[in-house]
This record gives sequence, C-alpha cells and structure tokens, in this order.
Amino acid sequence: MRQTFAFNTAIFALVVFAFTVLAIAQPAKNLEALKGNIVPDFPLRSIDGKVQKFSQFRGKVVLLNFWSPY
Repeated sequence: MRQTFAFNTAIFALVVFAFTVLAIAQPAKNLEALKGNIVPDFPLRSIDGKVQKFSQFRGKVVLLNFWSPY
C-alpha cells in the first residue's frame, strides 16, 4: 500500500512537471510568430484624461495593463 502511494505520487509529480514545462514553452512560440507585426492604431484614454494612440509610441516599448475590478 505504501509503495503504491509513493509510486502514484511520483507519477503525479512527473505529470504536473511535464504540463508546466509545456505551458511555459508554448507561449514563447506564439509570441515569436507575432514579433515584427504592427499593432493596430486604436485610441486609449490615459489616467489624466488625454487620448493616446499607439502611433505616438512607435519604436518604443509599451506595456498595457488591462484589468477589471470584478
């Protein structure tokens, strides 16, 4: 009984590790496919109320943080 529990625990840990490795490796491939594409130029309102467009930031790194209070 004790050996079965240890074996099952080891198999479970191995499966979790494999899924973690696959989950980490997968997004990198998707991001690489998007590299070099131009972002659509849509307006966003900044904290101070001014409207900003992506074209204003061409050539710069932009971090967007979309969040929701729920």
